Parts: sequence; C-alpha cells; structure tokens
Amino acid sequence: MKAEEKVLKAIYGLVKGDASPVHLPVSPVGVSQKTGLPLERVLQCCKVLENHGYLMSSRVGAASTYYYITKQGIAEVQKPKLSLYFFSTMAPARRRA
Repeated sequence: MKAEEKVLKAIYGLVKGDASPVHLPVSPVGVSQKTGLPLERVLQCCKVLENHGYLMSSRVGAASTYYYITKQGIAEVQKPKLSLYFFSTMAPARRRA
C-alpha cells in the first residue's frame, strides 16, 4: 500500500463515526501516530492528497494545519475506483547517445 493510501485510510478511520465527517478536522500528528509514518511524510502525503481533491486543509495559527476529508476522499476509501498516481517534480535525466 502506498503511503498516500495509508494516510487517506487513517484519516477516514479517525472521522468515520462522526455524523458529518467532512466537517471534522484531523491533525497530522494524530495521523502520524495512527499510521506509524514520520510527521514529515504524513505532511507530504496530505499535500498530494489535497492536490488530488481527497483532502482540504485549514491553517490554525501560524504553524498548525488541519485536514478535512472531502466527499471524494470518503468515496475513494469506501470504493476505490482510481489508482493514485503521483508524479515527481524532478526532471528525468537526459539520455546520452
């Protein structure tokens, strides 16, 4: 399982029992504890998931960011339809002839 999928499932697990899970904020620290992934990796995964529309973020204060799962994120966890494809920002190395 990719780290991004693990993070999305962990966030869903944290909000699953709430009547309105899309309105329940989740701390990346809590996700890190639940998944066993380092906090920096969780933050990277959350950024990727946000770019794909599965999460939304909200800044609280100067340094705290909380994440909300979207309806699209919930649907993806419940019935995975799409494979998450992630692209590196690094340019590929040039081939030499």
